Amino acid sequence: MGIKGFDHLYIESPRFEESVAFWAALGLQVEDKWGDDGHRACRLASPALQVVLVEAAAEPVLNLHLAMTDPVATMRQLDAGLDQVAIATPLEDTHWGTRWIRLTDPDGRMFCLESPKD
Repeated sequence: MGIKGFDHLYIESPRFEESVAFWAALGLQVEDKWGDDGHRACRLASPALQVVLVEAAAEPVLNLHLAMTDPVATMRQLDAGLDQVAIATPLEDTHWGTRWIRLTDPDGRMFCLESPKD
């Protein structure tokens, strides 16, 4: 399978400002911001870690995004019968310019395989 490695953490938080301060205290810098009150988001980064933080009214969410090398080949392999993998979202284009596949592990945790859109 075409997994290159870790890409970023995706976090939804109802306590957006406090979460930004938490990650800043750990040494991450805000690199990009978007959205408006009630649905703000930012990308925080350090040399070894990227976090996409999104303001949300619901319960906190944490997803791990893994970089993949060949989205089409990866989707074919998943479709070919890897019974251990539950596909939550088959390969699709995202509105932020990537392609992704979302999977759930046996405990229901979400893992996202993501690649730049060609």
